[in-house]
Amino acid sequence: MKTPQRVIVTGAAQGIGRAVALRLAAPGVHLAVWDVNTGGVEETAKLAANKGAVARAWTVDVGDGDAVEKAAAAFEREWGSPDGLVNNAGIFPRARALDMDLAEWEQVLRVNLTGTFLCARAVAARMKQAGGGAIVNTASGRGLAGAANGAHYAATKAGIIALTKSLALDWAAYGIRVNCIIPGLADTAQPRVEMSDAELYAAGARIPMGRIGRPEDMAPVVAFLLSDDAGYITGQSVAANGGAIMIP
Repeated sequence: MKTPQRVIVTGAAQGIGRAVALRLAAPGVHLAVWDVNTGGVEETAKLAANKGAVARAWTVDVGDGDAVEKAAAAFEREWGSPDGLVNNAGIFPRARALDMDLAEWEQVLRVNLTGTFLCARAVAARMKQAGGGAIVNTASGRGLAGAANGAHYAATKAGIIALTKSLALDWAAYGIRVNCIIPGLADTAQPRVEMSDAELYAAGARIPMGRIGRPEDMAPVVAFLLSDDAGYITGQSVAANGGAIMIP
């Protein structure tokens, strides 16, 4: 399975983003890891370098179009056009809809949905000139089922699924494939904002496969979608959730 050699992974300071970066890290791979968490993303870069990759950490706010463009341009100057992008950056501040102020709503949309678009657009412009590439976006089971405590988050993740299809249609002629992974409940920091370990593992027991997901369960799916083995797959959303939500 041949995977991209010049890759950007956003939201790479921890969890699924870090697992994806480390799955892709290998000798000959040039890997840029982006996150607002400088310490976390620098640690990811070190771990990736230990696996033989040429890895560089960038502190990037994906919701800032200028910052995204500068980081993409720096990547291109140093290593050439990216041939892979993983849009994983996202936030989930819990809030009920009646308690949510407009600023909070707009912040989640800016990071999760607009950030995915900005990174995809900046990288795709370079992929187009180079003759193609592969992009994988990260949605969530909340984008399918909704979230009583996170209408803003669920809306962005549903939007990412639709954005994935739209970009795949738009960019197929340029040799750019765009797909999406839909993780379910996973052993990351995010669900622990509102769940104890006991609650988390109890919820996992109700999943058909009997456990919550691990970041390392998601990383191979992303690597496959980026790879040449998925060369005829675009515009698709793959649910990696142990059977918790089954999509057509």
